[in-house]
Amino acid sequence: MAAGAFTPGLELKLRADKVSYGYPGHRVGNDLSLTVNDGEVLCLLGPNGCGKTTLFKSLLGLLPVSSGSVLLDDQDLRFWHRRDIAKTLAYVPQQHDAYFPFSVQEVVLMGRSAHIGLFSVPSRSDHDVVNQVLRELHIAYLKDQIYTQISGGERQLTLLARALAQQPKLLVLDEPTANLDFGNQILVLEHIRKLKKQGLTIVLSTHDPDQAFYCADRVVLLQDGTILKTGSTDSVITAENLKHLYGVDVNVVPINGHPPVCVPQVRS
Repeated sequence: MAAGAFTPGLELKLRADKVSYGYPGHRVGNDLSLTVNDGEVLCLLGPNGCGKTTLFKSLLGLLPVSSGSVLLDDQDLRFWHRRDIAKTLAYVPQQHDAYFPFSVQEVVLMGRSAHIGLFSVPSRSDHDVVNQVLRELHIAYLKDQIYTQISGGERQLTLLARALAQQPKLLVLDEPTANLDFGNQILVLEHIRKLKKQGLTIVLSTHDPDQAFYCADRVVLLQDGTILKTGSTDSVITAENLKHLYGVDVNVVPINGHPPVCVPQVRS
């Protein structure tokens, strides 16, 4: 990422300590503990409805946990000021319902709000960060287009650009390649690898274990709000574990000089 888009700084750790989380009248996860280490890419894998999105919202303080605590930089997230959280954590949701005809550039500029005073206007440097992020994600051509009128994949890239414009230290991506074509999926995964090299800590979820092999240092398998396995990518993404998680037979095939790939067993 170019100058101004992300500035590595002090080490940062995000930790969930025996948290129970969910919604009023509907608990999703119980007694879950999880640590996101500084500078790593951590990938959550799990079937639909296993609680990945709800867990992300709880880690970000968007949903209060019913018990346990979420610690950021060893401080309870409940005691962090929202502006400080916004300067530290950025979130890209699976989808975003938009109702107002903002341009793509204006949507990405919203990511600078935590850095702009209450009665101030965006500065030249704010616009420079936005334009650089748009160029890095190869969507500068969209900047004057209306966000509500572009494709779902283009919206997803715009949301990623908005999150990066926050200059966070930790980035949370909920299925960041959803709605993207194959080329843009690779673009996003390559960008995740690039951001990791720059020191950014990243947590993402995906349904594709191949993506975890491609960019993750560590993997968490989540099932029914409970951690099934956690560890290095190679040790966790195995045929046995994928069978347990998804109920399908899969071969994990090593490829010389490249990450392994997961190939479903085809029944004749």
